[in-house]
Amino acid sequence: MNGLEALRQQGKRITPQRRLVYAALLEHPGHATADELCNSIGRKLPGFQRTTVYRTLDLLVDLGLARKIQLGHANNYEAVMAGSESHQHLVCDRCGGTFDVSCPEVPEWVSSAARPLGFDLERVELLGHGICATCASAN
Repeated sequence: MNGLEALRQQGKRITPQRRLVYAALLEHPGHATADELCNSIGRKLPGFQRTTVYRTLDLLVDLGLARKIQLGHANNYEAVMAGSESHQHLVCDRCGGTFDVSCPEVPEWVSSAARPLGFDLERVELLGHGICATCASAN
């Protein structure tokens, strides 16, 4: 878990609880809600505090080790790996499925639009809604 070294570099302690939350996030396929991570950790360590998961996720987001994404009605989290590409998300409005897509031009397009406004762009998040192929073929 080399990513947690960022905690130490920022003067934060690498506690066993933070290790557990970060490990659960890394192990989760795709995007995880805080509740999914709580359930995953709770199966291994009953009684693990939900507030610890939320606080740790906020810290990981602040340090750039995780990304918070509003998908549907809940915040979802994904680990940010060193050297990982920026990507966008598609959400199926029927089944709630989430799909990662990569379109490297998107951040530059948004940056080009922001530049004339003097907007200091820090990140770009694009979320597309529609109906996935599986749901479309079910009709």
